[in-house]
Amino acid sequence: MKTQRAADIVVGCGVALFGVFILYASTLITGGAAHRLPPRTFPMIVGILLLLCGSGLALKSWSIRGADLAIHWPDGEGIRTILVTLLSLGCYIALMNPLGLPIATFLYIAFSIWYLKRSKWLMAIVISLITAVISYYLFIRLLGLSFPTGVLFE
Repeated sequence: MKTQRAADIVVGCGVALFGVFILYASTLITGGAAHRLPPRTFPMIVGILLLLCGSGLALKSWSIRGADLAIHWPDGEGIRTILVTLLSLGCYIALMNPLGLPIATFLYIAFSIWYLKRSKWLMAIVISLITAVISYYLFIRLLGLSFPTGVLFE
């Protein structure tokens, strides 16, 4: 039987391993202007955070003793939700270059909130707009990272 503790240990180790992979891949990134952050800075930070969080989850789950919750596999509706969410993430990544980070982020967040039925459509639009604007100013303007800006912001 699958348990929450075992799942947390496996997920924690997987996230930590993914963090190590990102750290290694970020060392292979070259280039960048001298007056800006090097292009490897953001991937390195993400890799370090994934490594720390994954290791923390695995170690915490490893140390917990006592009653453990059984995990039930998702039914057909749950599997469909997972697949649609993964497909929308793939579309977000595919649309990032042609549409740019702000517009692709807006569409992805709006669709995800609407599809997962977390709030009304107007709230989804407002949250998506705020997220798109913040991502534009934070990643493109403030940090100067080389994300595509899209046709509206060029």
